[in-house]
Amino acid sequence: MVSKNQFGVNRICKLVGISKTTYYKAKNPIERFENKHLNIRSFVAKVIEDNPSYGIRRIKAELEEEHKIIVGRDALGKLLKIWGLNMRRKIKRKRPNMIQKILLALAGRANLLVRTEVTAPFQAITSDITELKFRGGKTYLCVHKDAFGQIVYGWRLGLTMEAQLVMDSLKMTIARIKKLTEILSKKPILHQDRGSQYTSHRYVQSGLEFARMSYSNPGTPTHNPGQESFFGRFKDEWKDEIVEIETFEKLEKFVLEKIKYYNYERRHTSIGLISPYKFTKSFLKNRRI
Repeated sequence: MVSKNQFGVNRICKLVGISKTTYYKAKNPIERFENKHLNIRSFVAKVIEDNPSYGIRRIKAELEEEHKIIVGRDALGKLLKIWGLNMRRKIKRKRPNMIQKILLALAGRANLLVRTEVTAPFQAITSDITELKFRGGKTYLCVHKDAFGQIVYGWRLGLTMEAQLVMDSLKMTIARIKKLTEILSKKPILHQDRGSQYTSHRYVQSGLEFARMSYSNPGTPTHNPGQESFFGRFKDEWKDEIVEIETFEKLEKFVLEKIKYYNYERRHTSIGLISPYKFTKSFLKNRRI
């Protein structure tokens, strides 16, 4: 039995004097693709209407289980665009916590570092996180260092960028400063970006106990150039060794060795071509802080 649609195609082909094969080849490929799947359009629309939060994978599964319709994932995505069947998925945006709301209200005033002339060690401490890729995968390095004296007070390596990473680095920093000097005449500035790790209540509470909190403006890595420079040099100088390390434990040991080298041996141009540790000890010996 010939359908109405096939009868119409036969009539058109006869009138213009072409074969049905030529006719179908000449049709728009998108139109051919759509016509091939027209019989499932109503089912797809119903699934979306009943389940507005479903993505392509769930729609596909619903069609197969409830309607016995098999369609490829890519084909389904293409059909949704052709038919204009938008998925009304609600994207959950993370709401800013109270600290982030305060920083938004303060705008540029939250950046104490950019408005302060730092002329000596212990005046400002900066922190940031960078990613290190090694043979065993990737990890994250958090560092707290002196903005002027360049010494790395605290650091921590972790497999995730959670708040605990910066908390551990901060705890090491506070302990190291207390070991170097018993008394600070003025609370130092503690400067970082506005990432969720640095705006967590735990981090801010711990930071405020010994420092004045300072934050870069959103999207401005140039507001923390010391950290950018440190990470850039660290990864450039040791990249060949890092990529060959096989385990997290070996990488952690490697980072420890290189930070010790940086603090105690590496000569730094901005502090008179001596190591950060020697510069800091000389400062403590000759000046009151």
